[in-house]
Amino acid sequence: MNSIVIKKTQIANAISMDEIQPFIQPIVNRNKNLIGFEVLARWIASEYETRLPLQFIPIIKDDKQLSESLTISLLQQLITHFSSHKNNNIFISINIYSHSLTTLVINLLIKLNKYINVVIEILEDDDINNRNEFKIILHYLKSKGIKIALDDFGCGNNINDRLFDYPFDYVKIDKLFISDIDIHSDKLKSLKAMMKIIHYFNLPIIAEGVENEHVFNVLTMLNIEMYQGYLFSKPIPLSDQQYQSISLINDNKASQILKRII
Repeated sequence: MNSIVIKKTQIANAISMDEIQPFIQPIVNRNKNLIGFEVLARWIASEYETRLPLQFIPIIKDDKQLSESLTISLLQQLITHFSSHKNNNIFISINIYSHSLTTLVINLLIKLNKYINVVIEILEDDDINNRNEFKIILHYLKSKGIKIALDDFGCGNNINDRLFDYPFDYVKIDKLFISDIDIHSDKLKSLKAMMKIIHYFNLPIIAEGVENEHVFNVLTMLNIEMYQGYLFSKPIPLSDQQYQSISLINDNKASQILKRII
């Protein structure tokens, strides 16, 4: 993180100007076929500076109003894009804090789901205050066809007990447990233990932070279902020509893969 001091007013202005934009990173299956994207926010501060989420999300994480405003802005940008680039054969996964799941945000998620299959990710640093109310919201979203993912399993609050609490459709394993598993046997043992727990709940897995073929090969031998990382693509803006080429999957095979996995 750089040394620039960022204030909430600057973030609020950036949100209002749509300077914080949804970038997307592909998610693939073991055959490296595209099956979805994760949305990753990027603040385009200037022509020469793009700020990563760690530089601004922690500042507004506990500010319900600003957090909701950012979520609304990102969802509106996604709806504008996917309403004219509809693709119901792939999914788009979005990080959302529980306190940001207001009526307006829920309605925007349902609207976006008309154009592309929506998955919301429960974040590892989300301090969920009212579990029963949150569970009701998740079940309502699922009734509308939206899927639920547990993000960064094993980190922060996303430990085993949440698997019992909420109606997840799949689990993401943080890159902390993925990187270098081809050369660190202890990491590999930890990953296998985590997989055993997750598969006990019959949930498929996304491995994050896959950055080289050696790690990918180990993961495929473990029969992990989905993969995300720089080996396949860095996060890219919706306007990027690379996105335009990789997002055009619209065949029966992709549809069957999606139905089987999520």
